[in-house]
Amino acid sequence: MAAAQSFSTVTSGEQIGPNATCGTADELNYPIVVTGLTSFEELKFGFQATTTYRGDLRVRLSSPAGTTTELITSNGGEGNANLNVEIDDGATDEIYTGDHTDPDGSIAPPYENLVRTNNPLAGGLGNFDGEDPSGTWTVNVCDGFNADQGNFGIATLFFANTSDADLSLNVDADTTTPETSDTVILTYTLVNSGPAAATNVTASAPIPAGLTLITEVGAGMYNTVSGVWTLPTSLASGSISTLTLTTTAASIGAANVVTEITASDQTDSDSTPNNGVSIEDDYSTVTINVQPSSIPPTLSCPAIDQFELVFGAPGTTNGWTSGDTTRTFTAFDPVNSTNIDLDFELKGDTTGYLGAIGGTDTPVSQTDYNGGFTGEHSIGIAADFDSPSKFVTMGMDIGTPGVGIGAFQFIIFDVDLGGWVDRLQFRGFLSTIPVTPLITPSTQNFVSGNEAIGQGGNAAQTSSAGNVIVTFNQPVDRVEWDYGNDISVGPDPAFQIIAMHTITMCGRRQADINAVKTVEVYDPSALGLYMTPGNEVLYKIVVTNSATATAAAEDVDISDTLPTNLKFISATTTGFTGGAFGSPALPASNQDCAVTACVIRYSGGDVPIDTTAEIQVRALIK
Repeated sequence: MAAAQSFSTVTSGEQIGPNATCGTADELNYPIVVTGLTSFEELKFGFQATTTYRGDLRVRLSSPAGTTTELITSNGGEGNANLNVEIDDGATDEIYTGDHTDPDGSIAPPYENLVRTNNPLAGGLGNFDGEDPSGTWTVNVCDGFNADQGNFGIATLFFANTSDADLSLNVDADTTTPETSDTVILTYTLVNSGPAAATNVTASAPIPAGLTLITEVGAGMYNTVSGVWTLPTSLASGSISTLTLTTTAASIGAANVVTEITASDQTDSDSTPNNGVSIEDDYSTVTINVQPSSIPPTLSCPAIDQFELVFGAPGTTNGWTSGDTTRTFTAFDPVNSTNIDLDFELKGDTTGYLGAIGGTDTPVSQTDYNGGFTGEHSIGIAADFDSPSKFVTMGMDIGTPGVGIGAFQFIIFDVDLGGWVDRLQFRGFLSTIPVTPLITPSTQNFVSGNEAIGQGGNAAQTSSAGNVIVTFNQPVDRVEWDYGNDISVGPDPAFQIIAMHTITMCGRRQADINAVKTVEVYDPSALGLYMTPGNEVLYKIVVTNSATATAAAEDVDISDTLPTNLKFISATTTGFTGGAFGSPALPASNQDCAVTACVIRYSGGDVPIDTTAEIQVRALIK
């Protein structure tokens, strides 16, 4: 098995500037301990740090033999954020030129940009040629201008020889947010950057749950059962091999596609096959979030049961006054012929983070952000969070606790992506028991679990492209949603706005049932029998769904165990719609209840409104 020949710093997170100033005792020094090597033919150096002004950074590298080279020189003129580079004497672009002119990311390795030193007269990494690499190397970091701030992340030495093969593997998907039954094409790309050819290379590329394989096309052979991709026998330096798997999105949810090189005959300078280390370049992953249908579900009740809370202008009955964090609205429930209250509260990171819409502080009912519903009011919330960990929560208590409402649906406008990445999480409850929402996304967002996350750019405030429809098709007495940013937004999200539109509800229809059990002598011929041994008794369990109920009692389940001084004879029912005895099965006729318990269970029967149903059980007194 090939063994990686890369070595990294251990310490990270120390502040570089403004105090780690070049020429002072505040310069930072990080050791890299190299073991197990006696020689090398090529050396590369990776470096990553966060900073507000990367052109201020100076980075020097010293070998165990005492050779020191300045690889990154402070120039004071490169004002982009962060530094994430791999320095190679043979790279095309000098650092901060060519393709390396945009801000860098903060995760490494792998390092984002392959560049050469901006201090070529110092000799670069070639100064270390011929030295014994074993021992402690030192990375020296400082801020040349003492004005900005950042934190050191990691530095890595990559040693290679002409017998090494540098393999990298990547997987991409043509879509990461398909709907169920959509086709998803996965493309695996394996590159050998040399210098040597690679032989006997295999990679793991299993199809995750949630995707179903249709066809596979590519170099080498793919085992559809094990998910092992066996590459051609020899891969020349500079060669690129691809595998294309066509799949179908089978079920809603996240499907994590993970691939890694599992074997190679050659040493790889920056990765080790089959070690499961996700930051190495022979490991790649992509998450496919299979989406629900873009057509929202209808509410699970007839139209006659539905009613709405339509928001109005501030100062009106259904308006939300600017800046208020609590509000109670009332709506008429036609099912139960009564008004129900909806108590709203906005809490969380509200102080100092809520902004304005058109000069009016939020939350407030407004019409500017309307999701395509021109002229209609919705509750707008503007926020300027200073980190992705900040968020606010809108809570809604609905009707009577424990009863609530039969179904609940609303729309959120403008869930999208700009200098922010909107992330909304939805929750429902009935008597504190969680109720799962159905979330319908639009083109500018996608669904992951119970969350809607912005994607694909900024939707216009009057467009439906950023709408998210949230449906609870089960009873709820409380609904909550969190409003914040996805972690991918970076450290300081931009100003953002969303709005909540009309709420549609279903009055909750309820049964009103009771059960009464009686016992009497079984005397069908009116002989005047008594409850004495040898005679029979008749148990009756009468179930009534009252005239004031608004729904049939469905799936009624009744269980009773007879006393041990009886023998079971028979059991019958009247008045139920559907249902059956069983689970456990009825006792056998003349079964002694002292020997084997006589359990009578009837389940699955419905009792319509203003209806009585009855179970009758005959038994013999021993």
